[in-house]
Amino acid sequence: MEKRIRVGIFDDHAFFIKGLTGFLDTYKDIILVAFTANTREELHKKLDTQTFDVLIMDVLAPDVTGLELYVEVLKNQESARIVSYTSLRSEILIETLLSLGVKGYVNKNQAPEDLIEAIRDVFFGLTYVPEAYRSLIPEEDRKVKDIFTNREFQILQLIAKGATSEQIANELQVSLRTIENLKVTLFKKMEVKNAAELIIAAGRLGYVS
Repeated sequence: MEKRIRVGIFDDHAFFIKGLTGFLDTYKDIILVAFTANTREELHKKLDTQTFDVLIMDVLAPDVTGLELYVEVLKNQESARIVSYTSLRSEILIETLLSLGVKGYVNKNQAPEDLIEAIRDVFFGLTYVPEAYRSLIPEEDRKVKDIFTNREFQILQLIAKGATSEQIANELQVSLRTIENLKVTLFKKMEVKNAAELIIAAGRLGYVS
Protein backbone atom coordinates (compact mmCIF):
# COMPACT_ATOMS: atom_id res chain seq x y z
CA MET A 1 0.00 0.00 0.00
CA GLU A 2 1.14 3.53 -0.67
CA LYS A 3 -0.05 4.89 2.66
CA ARG A 4 2.65 4.70 5.33
CA ILE A 5 2.58 5.62 8.99
CA ARG A 6 4.66 8.74 9.50
CA VAL A 7 6.40 8.55 12.87
CA GLY A 8 8.13 11.25 14.87
CA ILE A 9 10.41 10.49 17.83
CA PHE A 10 11.21 12.52 20.95
CA ASP A 11 13.86 11.16 23.31
CA ASP A 12 16.78 12.83 25.05
CA HIS A 13 19.30 10.15 24.03
CA ALA A 14 20.64 10.47 20.47
CA PHE A 15 22.02 6.91 20.54
CA PHE A 16 18.61 5.54 21.49
CA ILE A 17 16.94 7.53 18.70
CA LYS A 18 19.39 6.08 16.19
CA GLY A 19 18.69 2.52 17.34
CA LEU A 20 14.94 3.01 17.37
CA THR A 21 15.04 4.55 13.90
CA GLY A 22 16.92 1.52 12.59
CA PHE A 23 14.43 -0.86 14.20
CA LEU A 24 11.38 0.92 12.81
CA ASP A 25 12.93 1.02 9.35
CA THR A 26 12.75 -2.78 9.26
CA TYR A 27 8.94 -2.48 9.11
CA LYS A 28 7.95 -1.46 5.62
CA ASP A 29 4.62 0.03 6.67
CA ILE A 30 6.42 2.62 8.82
CA ILE A 31 8.47 5.55 7.51
CA LEU A 32 10.31 7.93 9.79
CA VAL A 33 9.98 11.43 8.43
CA ALA A 34 12.73 13.98 9.10
CA PHE A 35 11.46 14.10 12.63
CA THR A 36 13.57 13.27 15.63
CA ALA A 37 14.17 15.61 18.55
CA ASN A 38 15.86 15.43 21.94
CA THR A 39 15.02 18.83 23.44
CA ARG A 40 11.76 20.68 23.99
CA GLU A 41 12.81 23.50 21.67
CA GLU A 42 13.79 21.12 18.88
CA LEU A 43 10.53 19.17 19.23
CA HIS A 44 8.38 22.29 18.91
CA LYS A 45 10.34 23.38 15.83
CA LYS A 46 9.77 19.98 14.23
CA LEU A 47 6.08 20.02 15.11
CA ASP A 48 5.76 23.38 13.35
CA THR A 49 7.45 22.20 10.17
CA GLN A 50 6.90 18.44 9.87
CA THR A 51 3.81 16.27 9.52
CA PHE A 52 3.32 13.02 11.40
CA ASP A 53 0.75 10.33 12.07
CA VAL A 54 2.09 9.03 15.37
CA LEU A 55 4.50 10.71 17.78
CA ILE A 56 6.64 8.53 20.06
CA MET A 57 7.64 10.43 23.21
CA ASP A 58 9.68 9.63 26.28
CA VAL A 59 8.64 11.13 29.60
CA LEU A 60 12.15 11.97 30.76
CA ALA A 61 14.29 14.77 29.32
CA PRO A 62 16.79 17.23 30.85
CA ASP A 63 14.71 20.35 30.13
CA VAL A 64 11.31 18.80 30.89
CA THR A 65 9.49 18.55 34.23
CA GLY A 66 6.93 15.82 34.69
CA LEU A 67 4.41 15.47 31.87
CA GLU A 68 4.42 19.14 30.84
CA LEU A 69 5.69 18.42 27.32
CA TYR A 70 2.74 16.12 26.65
CA VAL A 71 0.43 18.90 27.82
CA GLU A 72 2.13 21.41 25.51
CA VAL A 73 1.96 19.17 22.45
CA LEU A 74 -1.69 18.23 22.98
CA LYS A 75 -2.63 21.85 23.68
CA ASN A 76 -1.19 22.91 20.33
CA GLN A 77 -2.35 19.81 18.44
CA GLU A 78 -5.41 18.32 20.11
CA SER A 79 -5.68 15.53 17.53
CA ALA A 80 -2.05 14.43 17.94
CA ARG A 81 -1.72 10.66 18.32
CA ILE A 82 0.99 10.06 20.91
CA VAL A 83 2.59 6.87 22.18
CA SER A 84 4.49 7.29 25.44
CA TYR A 85 7.63 5.14 25.24
CA THR A 86 9.43 5.30 28.55
CA SER A 87 11.33 3.34 31.18
CA LEU A 88 8.93 4.62 33.86
CA ARG A 89 6.17 2.29 34.95
CA SER A 90 3.23 2.88 37.28
CA GLU A 91 -0.53 2.69 37.17
CA ILE A 92 -0.80 6.36 38.15
CA LEU A 93 1.52 7.40 35.31
CA ILE A 94 -0.46 5.48 32.70
CA GLU A 95 -3.79 6.71 34.02
CA THR A 96 -2.54 10.31 33.94
CA LEU A 97 -1.18 9.97 30.41
CA LEU A 98 -4.50 8.61 29.18
CA SER A 99 -6.38 11.42 30.93
CA LEU A 100 -4.22 13.95 29.10
CA GLY A 101 -5.13 12.44 25.73
CA VAL A 102 -2.10 10.23 25.12
CA LYS A 103 -3.27 7.21 23.11
CA GLY A 104 -0.57 4.67 23.82
CA TYR A 105 1.88 3.57 26.50
CA VAL A 106 4.77 1.14 26.04
CA ASN A 107 7.49 0.47 28.58
CA LYS A 108 11.01 0.27 27.18
CA ASN A 109 11.44 -3.11 28.86
CA GLN A 110 8.64 -4.61 26.77
CA ALA A 111 9.35 -6.53 23.57
CA PRO A 112 10.20 -4.15 20.68
CA GLU A 113 7.33 -5.64 18.71
CA ASP A 114 4.93 -4.23 21.30
CA LEU A 115 5.89 -0.74 20.15
CA ILE A 116 4.99 -1.69 16.58
CA GLU A 117 1.60 -2.92 17.78
CA ALA A 118 1.08 0.32 19.71
CA ILE A 119 1.95 2.46 16.69
CA ARG A 120 -0.46 0.55 14.48
CA ASP A 121 -3.23 0.58 17.10
CA VAL A 122 -2.94 4.31 17.72
CA PHE A 123 -2.73 5.04 14.00
CA PHE A 124 -5.97 3.12 13.45
CA GLY A 125 -7.76 4.97 16.25
CA LEU A 126 -7.31 2.52 19.13
CA THR A 127 -5.78 3.07 22.56
CA TYR A 128 -2.85 0.80 23.45
CA VAL A 129 -1.58 -0.15 26.91
CA PRO A 130 -0.13 -3.44 28.17
CA GLU A 131 -2.78 -6.03 29.02
CA ALA A 132 -2.22 -5.60 32.76
CA TYR A 133 -3.36 -1.97 32.51
CA ARG A 134 -6.26 -2.49 30.12
CA SER A 135 -8.82 -1.50 32.77
CA LEU A 136 -7.37 2.02 32.79
CA ILE A 137 -8.56 2.71 29.24
CA PRO A 138 -11.63 4.99 29.36
CA GLU A 139 -14.86 3.12 28.63
CA GLU A 140 -15.54 5.09 25.44
CA ASP A 141 -12.12 4.14 24.06
CA ARG A 142 -12.60 0.47 24.95
CA LYS A 143 -15.94 0.11 23.21
CA VAL A 144 -14.64 -0.62 19.70
CA LYS A 145 -11.77 -2.73 20.97
CA ASP A 146 -14.21 -4.94 22.87
CA ILE A 147 -16.18 -5.57 19.67
CA PHE A 148 -13.20 -6.12 17.37
CA THR A 149 -9.75 -7.52 17.99
CA ASN A 150 -6.83 -5.20 17.18
CA ARG A 151 -6.23 -7.00 13.89
CA GLU A 152 -9.90 -6.97 12.90
CA PHE A 153 -10.11 -3.24 13.54
CA GLN A 154 -6.96 -2.61 11.48
CA ILE A 155 -8.37 -4.63 8.59
CA LEU A 156 -11.72 -2.82 8.83
CA GLN A 157 -9.98 0.56 8.52
CA LEU A 158 -7.93 -0.59 5.54
CA ILE A 159 -10.97 -2.05 3.77
CA ALA A 160 -12.72 1.30 4.27
CA LYS A 161 -9.76 3.00 2.58
CA GLY A 162 -10.21 0.79 -0.48
CA ALA A 163 -7.38 -1.66 0.10
CA THR A 164 -7.56 -5.11 -1.49
CA SER A 165 -6.91 -8.29 0.49
CA GLU A 166 -3.48 -8.57 -1.12
CA GLN A 167 -2.61 -4.99 -0.15
CA ILE A 168 -3.81 -5.54 3.42
CA ALA A 169 -1.75 -8.72 3.73
CA ASN A 170 1.31 -6.83 2.51
CA GLU A 171 0.64 -3.89 4.82
CA LEU A 172 0.20 -6.02 7.93
CA GLN A 173 2.81 -8.59 6.89
CA VAL A 174 0.52 -11.62 7.25
CA SER A 175 -0.69 -14.25 4.80
CA LEU A 176 -3.51 -13.68 2.35
CA ARG A 177 -5.35 -16.63 3.90
CA THR A 178 -5.24 -14.90 7.31
CA ILE A 179 -6.76 -11.75 5.84
CA GLU A 180 -9.51 -13.66 4.06
CA ASN A 181 -10.39 -15.55 7.25
CA LEU A 182 -10.52 -12.35 9.27
CA LYS A 183 -12.71 -10.69 6.64
CA VAL A 184 -15.18 -13.57 7.01
CA THR A 185 -15.17 -12.97 10.77
CA LEU A 186 -15.85 -9.28 10.21
CA PHE A 187 -18.73 -10.06 7.86
CA LYS A 188 -20.27 -12.34 10.51
CA LYS A 189 -19.87 -9.82 13.32
CA MET A 190 -21.44 -7.04 11.26
CA GLU A 191 -24.01 -9.39 9.67
CA VAL A 192 -23.10 -8.40 6.11
CA LYS A 193 -22.27 -10.35 2.95
CA ASN A 194 -19.45 -8.39 1.35
CA ALA A 195 -16.94 -5.55 1.76
CA ALA A 196 -19.29 -2.90 0.36
CA GLU A 197 -21.98 -3.77 2.92
CA LEU A 198 -19.30 -3.91 5.64
CA ILE A 199 -18.16 -0.35 4.92
CA ILE A 200 -21.72 0.95 4.94
CA ALA A 201 -22.61 -0.82 8.19
CA ALA A 202 -19.37 0.19 9.91
CA GLY A 203 -19.84 3.79 8.78
CA ARG A 204 -23.35 3.95 10.21
CA LEU A 205 -22.06 2.75 13.57
CA GLY A 206 -19.13 5.17 13.54
CA TYR A 207 -16.38 2.54 13.29
CA VAL A 208 -15.03 4.14 10.11
CA SER A 209 -15.25 7.67 8.76
